[in-house]
Amino acid sequence: MNSHVLHTLEFNQIQKMLVDRAGSTLSKEMAMKWCPSSEYEIIQNWLNETDEAFRCLHKEVSMPLGQTHDIRTVLSKAEKDICIMPNEFTDLLTTLLTYEKMHHYFEGERHLIYPTLESLSQRMISMEGLVLKLNRVFDDTGKIKDNASSKLSRIRTTIVALKSRIRRALQHIINDKEQAIFFRDAIITQRNDRYVVPIKEEYRYRFDGIVHDRSSTGQTLYMEPMISVQLNNDLTEAYAEEKSEIRNILLSLTKEVYKNSKEIYLNCELATQMEFVFARGQLALDMQGIRAVCSKNGEVYLKEARHPLIDVKKVVPISLPLGKDYKVLVVTGSNAGGKTIAIKTLGILALMNQAGLFIPAQEGSLLPIYENIYAIIGDDQSIQYNLSTFSSYITQLSSFLDKCTSSDLVLLDELGSGTDPIEGAALAESVTEFLCQKQVSTIITSHFSEMKKMAYESEGIENAFVEFDLKTLMPTYRLIIGVAGNSNAFNICRRLHLTDEVINKAIKLKQNSPYNNMESIMSNLNEQMQQIQKDKLLIEKTLYESQLLRDELKKERDLLFAKRKQILEKTREESEAIKRNLRVESELIIKELKKKVSSMNRETLNLHVAHIRDKIDGLRLPNNKLEIQREYPKTLAVGDMVFIDTLGSNGTITAISGKKITIACGTINVTVDKKHCFIPEKSNISSSVKVTPKIRVSKNYRETAISKVSTTLNIIGKTVDESIFEVDKFLNDAFMAGISPVQIIHGKGTGSLRKGIHTHLRTLPFIKEFHLADARNGGAGVTEVYL
Repeated sequence: MNSHVLHTLEFNQIQKMLVDRAGSTLSKEMAMKWCPSSEYEIIQNWLNETDEAFRCLHKEVSMPLGQTHDIRTVLSKAEKDICIMPNEFTDLLTTLLTYEKMHHYFEGERHLIYPTLESLSQRMISMEGLVLKLNRVFDDTGKIKDNASSKLSRIRTTIVALKSRIRRALQHIINDKEQAIFFRDAIITQRNDRYVVPIKEEYRYRFDGIVHDRSSTGQTLYMEPMISVQLNNDLTEAYAEEKSEIRNILLSLTKEVYKNSKEIYLNCELATQMEFVFARGQLALDMQGIRAVCSKNGEVYLKEARHPLIDVKKVVPISLPLGKDYKVLVVTGSNAGGKTIAIKTLGILALMNQAGLFIPAQEGSLLPIYENIYAIIGDDQSIQYNLSTFSSYITQLSSFLDKCTSSDLVLLDELGSGTDPIEGAALAESVTEFLCQKQVSTIITSHFSEMKKMAYESEGIENAFVEFDLKTLMPTYRLIIGVAGNSNAFNICRRLHLTDEVINKAIKLKQNSPYNNMESIMSNLNEQMQQIQKDKLLIEKTLYESQLLRDELKKERDLLFAKRKQILEKTREESEAIKRNLRVESELIIKELKKKVSSMNRETLNLHVAHIRDKIDGLRLPNNKLEIQREYPKTLAVGDMVFIDTLGSNGTITAISGKKITIACGTINVTVDKKHCFIPEKSNISSSVKVTPKIRVSKNYRETAISKVSTTLNIIGKTVDESIFEVDKFLNDAFMAGISPVQIIHGKGTGSLRKGIHTHLRTLPFIKEFHLADARNGGAGVTEVYL
């Protein structure tokens, strides 16, 4: 990208944002030099880095970053064999420790989440050996340790011993009562790295020692007693020896740094790059930016995009399509309405995208990679070359118009302005047509009506305008695609308090213009667009509320079905209990019936009782499926089959009396209201029993029934609940067949199954007696039942 377009679109402000977020001097320098690229692979790699840094900053608790220093001076001194100072070694050690942290941060599971950053960190070379040597010499405060070398350890031990001897000698002098009058204070202090005592000035010749300093008043002399002179000399020599040994240690470490200088330079470069990547990630986080989708066909779609240099509380987002249905967009509208900001937004976001940065827009925004971006925005009048605004504009236009291609982006602000309006409009039309024919993605701002007309009539060129509120006489800064806008010059003049006489005269003169009607049409179209936009927002709001209501109704329906299921389950349980009680009561009735109807034919009686029992056993219980919508038959006649909802089965009509319908269901007749009769269920038609005038009883029914009934029932291994149903059926069949006694084999076991069966047998009225079988027939494992 050429430097002129970076300056025009203010990319240097984006660089400053990156500088503010860069952590070190080196990464700040990189930020100031950072420029967009036009290479697809490079840009995608940059975006991958920014994406991973963005996610890392958003999700991770710790960061791979740390304190680093500009160590280039330290490395330069090492290369020149100049001794590196302790404070410089401390900065170097801190920096190397951060490099180690970066190198190991993405190991483990993180290398799957951040592969690009992991690849960058793995190119760094571990400096653990050098770090270990530096840690062996320097402590946490940056001071050289006593055990940095054996010689230094011995020297410092000597220094400590000498200091102790000197203090003891001086303390002995201070404590001497004969010399107590000589001292200003009974303390030991230092002057010129030698231990001294404060002596009153009047006793200087009576105290045996050497003067090293005096107080500001001259009343106190700091004198070294002669007795400690040699000890102080020894201490001074020890200090000199310590300093020499420290220098040797530092020179040795300097050579170690020189040996590893290439690796350190590489790590420094990679660490700076890592810091800068996280500066880009932090900028994306602060801007609430997104990664633009790369468009390979030149299509642009900025969705709710914001100019990054305008306060987020004031900026008005715009949506801008380009390059799909049209290549050239002509933006019209009022002055100070946001036309220039609109084209600058596309320009700077394209530069940010090609610099590996996220853009402040909504997800789904599309941006291609442009080979070049050309922009002429603002007044670049050149005094040096004696160029007017128009001349300067044309000079810049001439520099790229012939060489721009379909892979470039051209942004032209107020094309054709600064000269005769007729000639300027003609020039603007010609340049626009030229760029359209070359298929160059272009946005042009203009006030010329000829440009609006051209965009309406030409293929590949589209109109757009920045909205102006006629009520407030203020721009809204919203970009509307598909319609040209008015300049609203007179309205702006009124807002700026221009004389009404001048404005009214201008309006009359404008009415004579051939484009006056077109301006009126534009005004009407703008009003319609504003109304459509309001209607659209209302529809979207209504749709949103409808979706909320639908979701709420769905929840209510689910709750209703859940409650219905609970009610039906409870009803089933109650129905089972009713059916069980009904069976007991029916057996009592049958028993009494047998006693009273002794003269009735036994076979006929047994058959009738069997039908009654079958009907009881066949009672239907409610299920959990939804009630189906049933239809009434068009006509009802004797012999028709219908479905009775109160019985849940089909039947045949045998008589009709008004609204009362008599229906035969199997072997019984029921009378129901007409409203309970529906079209019969197909699944039950074939199985339903036709009414017969008489019940024909087979003579050999009893023999057939007896031959099918067993006299024993084995329930070993089953629970009490599982066994009761089988016992009931077994005893009913035996009772109907007239078999008695029968045997229930339950086994001995723990006795719980036997106890449960005996408890149940006591509730059955048709049981005469029951007891355990004798030892030959099973003993305690078998119960004999007499009916």
